[in-house]
Amino acid sequence: MSTRRDPTADTSAPQPGRLSIIVAAGGHGVRLKADQPKQYIDLLGVPMLQRTIAALDSCRAVDKIVVVVNAEDVDYCHAEIVAERFSKVVAVVGGGRERAFSVRNGFNALGRIGATEFVGVHDGARPLIRCEEITRARERLAAASTLAGVVLAVPSVDTLKRVDAKGLVIETPERERLWRAQTPQIFRWRRFAVAYDQPDSVLASVTDDSSLVEATGGRVVVVEGSPENLKVTDPADILAAEQILAARRR
Repeated sequence: MSTRRDPTADTSAPQPGRLSIIVAAGGHGVRLKADQPKQYIDLLGVPMLQRTIAALDSCRAVDKIVVVVNAEDVDYCHAEIVAERFSKVVAVVGGGRERAFSVRNGFNALGRIGATEFVGVHDGARPLIRCEEITRARERLAAASTLAGVVLAVPSVDTLKRVDAKGLVIETPERERLWRAQTPQIFRWRRFAVAYDQPDSVLASVTDDSSLVEATGGRVVVVEGSPENLKVTDPADILAAEQILAARRR
């Protein structure tokens, strides 16, 4: 049974200006039909999760990292993925049965280590994030005290349809107002704590951290990211990610 937010997460004043990132890397990637969780699949010879952590660890805008993996993978991640490679990784912890429970476990771990002014959540399956995107999002949040959070996102290039349970189109929203949310999503620590201090029944269906913050009254703004910051979900995404990585080497 997942437990609610750990009260020890709020025992100290957040460290001004600093950013902690929770890497959400649980799940099993069933859509990839691989013989291992997708976060450990190699991209040009390096496990995807290792590439994700490396991108965050090398970014000056990031101060601390907690990695959340399936509970049975904690020892493997310590030994094979993190090891002694990353100075900013302060903990590897086990996740819960739903994504939000895993994020909460990571947040609790960060709180026990020491709160920071900002906390972000990044998908372990987004290995192509670049430091300039993280920096831009963090600076936007720091510059506006009335904001609770910032979400990296890209404008939708497709026309989207809203349908009912039977697939009947009931609305075609204006594309100009639609953005595809990415990660990291970065928030003020205390607003994030309030958003996650809710019962399991509320958190169970949450797939987007920003929606929780918005639902508790927080103002969140989008900051344009990059289409390259894709989430690896199916085999075509692996091919695309490797092509981007190869192009970056040139």
